[in-house]
Amino acid sequence: MVSTGGSSTGHGDLAEILGAQVVWWQLGFRTRRAVIRQARKGNRFPDPEIWAVALGWARHWLTAPRWWRRVRIAGATVLAILYLLALAGEWVGADPFVAFNGALAVCLPPAAAWATRQARVARMLVALAPGPRPEGPSTRALAIRTSGLLLSVGLAAGVVVVAVAHQHPEGRFCPPFAVDAPVRDWLRHNDGQVGVGCPAGDTRSGVGGVRYTPWNAPNRGVRFGPDYVIYGPRSDRLTVMPMAIFTVWAAEGGPSGRLGEPIDESADHSVCYVNFRGGAIVLPVGGAPLVYIGQRRSVARESGGPCEVLDWPCITTASAAGAGIRLSWRYQTADAFNVAWWPESDPARSRVEREVAGYELTVPGLTAATTYLVEVQACEKHLVRRSTCTRFSPPVIVRVP
Repeated sequence: MVSTGGSSTGHGDLAEILGAQVVWWQLGFRTRRAVIRQARKGNRFPDPEIWAVALGWARHWLTAPRWWRRVRIAGATVLAILYLLALAGEWVGADPFVAFNGALAVCLPPAAAWATRQARVARMLVALAPGPRPEGPSTRALAIRTSGLLLSVGLAAGVVVVAVAHQHPEGRFCPPFAVDAPVRDWLRHNDGQVGVGCPAGDTRSGVGGVRYTPWNAPNRGVRFGPDYVIYGPRSDRLTVMPMAIFTVWAAEGGPSGRLGEPIDESADHSVCYVNFRGGAIVLPVGGAPLVYIGQRRSVARESGGPCEVLDWPCITTASAAGAGIRLSWRYQTADAFNVAWWPESDPARSRVEREVAGYELTVPGLTAATTYLVEVQACEKHLVRRSTCTRFSPPVIVRVP
């Protein structure tokens, strides 16, 4: 067995320090444990080779350069934090910044305790060797270390508490109802949009075997009734609609009836509608749903029409500019805006989106002789959680010559 000795200068070569650490760990947990137990009783380990390894490790631990001590402790802490981050992201879907601070708050105390214990064991071993007894850290040094640790843990834990307290109340913090996979995936992807809401119950089968999930959409208001449902066989084709519209559609035969599958939906302050492949169902405020076979509905307006800033941005200018569109809009203060556009003949799911910092945008490279629909969404960015966004404004019609 190879033995290692301490450095007389107090600053051993890095290779020697690493070698002492490796040989100490190669002794195995049981042997190291036996050495420590004997030292606590005030005895050296009877095997001289093992004792020489332990003593060499202890001296190198206490006399290593300060920067190496910090790197040694930080390395193990970073690995533990990365592991917890991977678990939080994969299993819980936590916000990365929140997960990082949570992992920091969890890992710092064990890391500090581990480093303190290792130093205490090293001093205990060196104290049994001939020569002067090792000096422990001063009271001032201990106070500074303890204060720094408590401050770090407190700050990390405080960030987690604040983030959870102000976390968007949708998405990952929704009640744990049993919902179909497409609904769960869609909610996880869209939980930063104001008005998305949460499941209000388990996914179930309604009239004609149509599967749907009761939905709570508080930010959509109660103009069209308090109850909503979400329907769709795939996460990229889900539709949130008032229960009143869903009930009429299911009575018409649902996806196998004359209306067929839903295509898109929208609303303003006077009417809500859902377009289907075979028609539309329109729900006016305070009225009953109306079925229109072979027709499509839209709240899109011509550019230059009346503009009232409500709960979403209002497009004030939308004009063709060569092979593009020049846009401007009004809204209260926001951190960013998402602008979306798509050809009127294409489904809304084919739209293109771009984030804008200001209140205007020129969209270049569009297809000539095509009518486009354009809409804008306002977003507020947060330091420790995902951005929250308004619903998109009712679309505006723009014709590119």
